[in-house]
This record gives sequence, structure tokens and C-alpha cells, in this order.
Amino acid sequence: MNINCRKLLVIVSLLAALLIQSCSDDAAVVKPGEEGFFILNEGGFPNENASLSFYDREINQVTNNMFATANGRQLGIQAQSLTVFEGKAYIIVQGSAKIEVIDADDYSSIATITDEIDNPRYFIGISSAKGYVSDWGADGLTGTIKVIDLTTNEVTKSIPTGQGANKMLKINNLVYVTNNGGYGYDNTVKIIDSNTDAITETITVGDNPNSILSDADGNLWVSSSGAIAYNDDWSVDEANSTKGAISKITSNAEVLRLEMAAVSYGGAGGLSISPDGKTLYYQFEGNIFSMSTASTSLPTSAFASNFYYGFSVDPFSGNVIGTVAPNFSSAGSIEVMDKDGSLIDTFTVGIGPNGCYFK
Repeated sequence: MNINCRKLLVIVSLLAALLIQSCSDDAAVVKPGEEGFFILNEGGFPNENASLSFYDREINQVTNNMFATANGRQLGIQAQSLTVFEGKAYIIVQGSAKIEVIDADDYSSIATITDEIDNPRYFIGISSAKGYVSDWGADGLTGTIKVIDLTTNEVTKSIPTGQGANKMLKINNLVYVTNNGGYGYDNTVKIIDSNTDAITETITVGDNPNSILSDADGNLWVSSSGAIAYNDDWSVDEANSTKGAISKITSNAEVLRLEMAAVSYGGAGGLSISPDGKTLYYQFEGNIFSMSTASTSLPTSAFASNFYYGFSVDPFSGNVIGTVAPNFSSAGSIEVMDKDGSLIDTFTVGIGPNGCYFK
């Protein structure tokens, strides 16, 4: 089927969905291509009920099940992340061991990548012809970066990085990879030269680093989960556990490490930053915290408290969006807050929303 025919079918499907949903709570369907952001709903493992929602800024409305409506099939098991790159959205569906590639405007399927994908986590675009995907490996321990030819949507190479290759950051030709341990342990950030796909340097940070970003001054920040040890009765062995942390990196060296107040499963995570690059946000024990990039100590009070499953910072408005998953069998929600933490609005989304992803 040619592209024009496929898009015509997608439009027809969306119009049909509009008629069907006009009698439901999701009355007005967002038109493809309008400005807004995606909400990825992880679903409840091992059920095939991951889904994609979309928030339309102009009409201030969320529409759910966008992938299923556009493509006539479910997204899969345990959607992990989504990245918009050059007009396409790369959806990592970890439980289904695949990457769904869709048109970022009309949500229609372009490709499904499954070969040589075992336990994928995150995608980052390198060039029009090349992308990287972090992968924990079939055993959850053998972390690699899969090199993908974006013209054929095929994996061409695997770069070993450590245990639990996770979020990545690209600065010029260098890609920084956090190794969050997967089902094991690691405490490194690997640097890959994306021109040669060779690892050039290793940075040691807090145990099990999970997220990385850069600030307005060119410093890098890494959040780490910490490592939890257990006693024979599965209670936490505090003495042999480590706390989560926030690390500051300058000139590829850790220059500051700020530890969380206590050992906690998940430690520090979800590291995000304000549009001006001067305020960091992170998650600890479900709460969202904020701190200046000039600070040398952690905040003592939370920016927002609601045991959020995840959160995102809108790079356009600066609003902070917390995702709420009351369980993994019924609908979740998102809470949109302004820069002061005041609630602006709440929207119902799919099962297990884990974050918002921006065009």
C-alpha cells in the first residue's frame, strides 16, 4: 500500500473514532498534527495494554488510545519511553522487546523494529540515518547500545557499555550513557564517539545512575538510584546499601555528589530541568523536588507531593507534569502544575502513565 493510501485510511479511522467517541467521555478527538505532547502509558505487565495519549495545547484536552485508534492494534506490553526525532516518534515497548516507529503527526505506523532487540529502554537520534537505543540485554545485565540504521530500521551494531544501559545525552558528537545496573549493579557513565561508535571515556558516579542532562552553564547532572542490599528475610540491609544521589559533572569528571536523606528503593530519578537550564527537578520517594543548578546542597522540602509514578518538565511552558498511577489495572492521570507547584489542571489518561514526551 502506498503512503498516501495508508494516510487516507488513518484519517478515515480517526474520523470513525470521532463519531464513536462523541458519545463517550473522550468526546472531542485531537486532530493529527496539532501542537501538544504525548503521554506514554506503560500499561500493566504482562498485559498488552500499553497506550498512547496526546495533550492538545490549543483546546486544553487529552485524547487517549491514539496508537490503537490510528493503527487498529494495541501498542504492546510495558511501554518504556518515547522520543520524537525528525518527525517520527520512536516508542520503546520494553515488555514486547520492540520499537514502534510512528508518524509524529498522524500516529500511523511506519515500522516495527524487533530483530536484535532484547530489553530496550531509550532512543536517541544521532543523524537522519542513525539512532542509538539502550538495551539491558536478554538477561537484564548485558547492557549495550544498539546502533540502528534509520533508513532501513535495522540494527547494524551493538556497543557493550556495562550493566543496564539506560538514558542517554548527546552533546556534539559525544553520547553519554548512564548504566543503571539493570537487574544488577553499575556506577558508570560511558562516553561514546558517535562518529566511530567507540567508547572513549568512563565517568564514575553514584550507584546505578539512571538519568542525565546538561544545564545552562554546560555542566552535566546525573541522578542515581543507589544500591539496595537485602537480608535473608528480604528486609533492607542498611549497612551494605547505598543512597541515591545527584552528581554534578564538569569536564567529564564528577565534582559534586549530593546524597539523598535515606536509603530508598528507586533513590533519585527522573532528572529534568527548567527551560532556562537553571533549575533541576528530580524524584525521591514519589515526591518531586527542585533545586538551583548553583546549589551545593539538596532541598529539604518537596516541590510537589503525591507519590507520582513519574514526571516531566514542559520545555515550552516550564510547567511540571506529574503522572499518577493508582494501580496498573485502571486509568491513571496527569497533574499539570505551574512553576510554583500550584495545580493547574488534571487529566485522565491510560494505565500506568510514566511521563510526557514533547514534539
